[in-house]
Amino acid sequence: MADLPKGLYRIVFTHEQLLTTLGSEPGAPLVLLPPDSGLTQTWQVQSNGNGTHTISADGQHVSYDGDPDMHEPALLLPEPRQWQLIPAAEPGTYFIGVVDAPMRLGLSLLRIFPPRVALAPEYGDPYQAWTFQPVG
Repeated sequence: MADLPKGLYRIVFTHEQLLTTLGSEPGAPLVLLPPDSGLTQTWQVQSNGNGTHTISADGQHVSYDGDPDMHEPALLLPEPRQWQLIPAAEPGTYFIGVVDAPMRLGLSLLRIFPPRVALAPEYGDPYQAWTFQPVG
């Protein structure tokens, strides 16, 4: 499995929407916005050397509250959360998997704007892949 190098990235879902947040306070929900929204989030990706990674911005980490649960909202939280970055079919794309649970980061079932990010079942299709675009 190819390890994603440590660095700053824009994280894109379905080649159209950027992973971002509307605030930097703990508990802020993760959302998807188009690139022309004016909110371009940069994420620090750090390998932990054991096949997992943390994803953070402004001292907050991509996470979820408590134990993993299907459709649990993805949030910014101060405590680091480990994620498995599983290479997908296209170069630079990865599934963001929950460690020790059959779930991945994906689109929430809530039909609101902006679209929310949540834990989703592993479908194994290309629509669960995220593109990591290096910044800088």
